[in-house]
Amino acid sequence: MREKFRIIIGLFTVAVLLYGCGTTDKQAGDQADQSEPIHLQSRTPPALELKIGDDTIRTFRGVYSWSYYDSEEESMVGVEASSDPPHEMISTNNARKVDPQAVVTLEFGEPPLSYQLFVWDEAGNRTAYPIAFDLSEHEGPTLFEIFAHWEQGQASYVFALDVE
Repeated sequence: MREKFRIIIGLFTVAVLLYGCGTTDKQAGDQADQSEPIHLQSRTPPALELKIGDDTIRTFRGVYSWSYYDSEEESMVGVEASSDPPHEMISTNNARKVDPQAVVTLEFGEPPLSYQLFVWDEAGNRTAYPIAFDLSEHEGPTLFEIFAHWEQGQASYVFALDVE
């Protein structure tokens, strides 16, 4: 009788160990935190459109750092993308002509938490400006950069305007 009891206990112990081996959890960091929803599943930063009156001005995405949850891999992915400096990305020679009193609206595909405005000169130097986009402070062909921040990362956008 005692021998049967040992065999039953031994089999039960083996069964518990095998069950435990088959239900291992993934390591922390391998999957998204399920307690917080992931709002933006995009693999790249949102697009930015610049609206001046009825016109839409094209912007160019520059450098960015972005992360997203890859549901196929069940893990977070980080992307670092580089680009030429804004003054080398686009030329002010073909800048869109705009009135200095025009109202400028920035339309992001997903609103950022914050953003900064910079103006680049021909020598490659940038100057920060207040968030309020006031074209009357500029004259002639001007290169602008918007640097936006989201929970998923940050991105820069470049465009040129000829303020007349």
